[in-house]
Amino acid sequence: MRSVPPTLALMLAMAAIAPSALAQAAATWPAAMATCQADQARHLPFSGIVAAGLGEARYRQAQGFADAQGQRPITEHTPFRLASVGKLFTQVAIGMLVDAGKLALDDPVRRHLPELPEAFAAITLGQLLDHRSGVASMTRPDMADAPAMAAASDARSLVPVVAAKPLAFAPGTQQQYSNGGYLLLGAVIEAAAGMPYPRYLEQRLFAPLGMVSSGLQPGPGAAQPLTRLTAPGQPPAATPQPRIEFAALKATSAGDALSSAADMEAFALALMGDRLLSSATKAALFPRRAEVWRLGQAGGSVGSNAVLWVYPERAAWLLVLSNFDPPAGERMAQALNPVLSGQPCQVLPPR
Repeated sequence: MRSVPPTLALMLAMAAIAPSALAQAAATWPAAMATCQADQARHLPFSGIVAAGLGEARYRQAQGFADAQGQRPITEHTPFRLASVGKLFTQVAIGMLVDAGKLALDDPVRRHLPELPEAFAAITLGQLLDHRSGVASMTRPDMADAPAMAAASDARSLVPVVAAKPLAFAPGTQQQYSNGGYLLLGAVIEAAAGMPYPRYLEQRLFAPLGMVSSGLQPGPGAAQPLTRLTAPGQPPAATPQPRIEFAALKATSAGDALSSAADMEAFALALMGDRLLSSATKAALFPRRAEVWRLGQAGGSVGSNAVLWVYPERAAWLLVLSNFDPPAGERMAQALNPVLSGQPCQVLPPR
C-alpha cells in the first residue's frame, strides 16, 4: 500500500472571528500566506502547490517542478498523488450511498460483503470509517500481498487479502489507522452501487464537480513523486529522485488517487455546503472533535504529501499538494494554517 498514516498531526489554530475581522483578514491574508510559504520553504524544501480560500478570497501559489529534470512547472491543473487524502473520496462515496438509502453507517460490513469470515461479523461501516474496526492496518507494504494487489481488477477482489489478516482488536474497543478497513469500504461501495469503485467516483463525484484532472490512474501530466530515500544503509540522496514504481502499489479506496489544486478546490467548496452530502450525513461522517469543525485528511507516502482541511463554519479551506517526501507538505500546511485566522505564520524546521 502506498498510503501511510499522517506523519504529523496538524495543529488547529482557527480562533473565533467576528465578521468585521473576517473581512479584514480576507483583504490581507493572501500576502501573508505568500510570505509564510516562502519562509517555510527555506526551512524545509518544498515542491508542490498551496491553495486556500477564505470567504470569496483565494490564494494559490505553485513552487518547484512536476518532474526531476525541472522542465515541467507545476500548475493548478497538475495532478498529484493524494496518499491518504484520497480516503476523503471513499468517505464521501459512502455518504452518498447513505443518502441514497443503499447503506447505513451502523450496517454490519458482512451485510454487504458476506464472504468475510465470522470474525468480521461485529464490524460496522461506521467503525471502518473511523478506524475502530480492528481490521489490519496494512500501512506498510507486505510483499506476500503484492501478486494479489497487482492483479486486482476491482475493489472487491481485494477483500480476500484483507480477510486473511487477523483483527488487531475487538471491533469498537480501540482506534488504529487502517488502510485495510478502507479497502473493505471500497468493496462495499461496489456492492451497493453495482459498479466499480473508480467508475462510481467518476460518475457521481468527479464529473458533477468538473474534476477533470482526478482519477486513480496517473497520466503523463501528473507530478512525478520525488524522494530522497535510498537503499537501507545508504545516506539520503542529495537531491530528490524519481520514486521506483511497482505494479502492486496502485491507487485504491484506501488512498493514492490523483487530483489537482483546481479540482480539489471544487471538492472543498462542495464539502463546505450540502451539494455532495446531506447535513446529517456530513455531520456523521465528519464528527466535530474541537470547537472549530474541521473536515479533511492528511496523508503521505514516498514522494508525496498532501493535506486538505475544510472549515465549513468559517468559509475557509486549505490545500497543500507536494511531490516531495513527508513531512514537506504537512509542515507547509501547519505553518500556513494559522494565517487563515489572522494569526502569525508558524514556520517549522524539519523533524
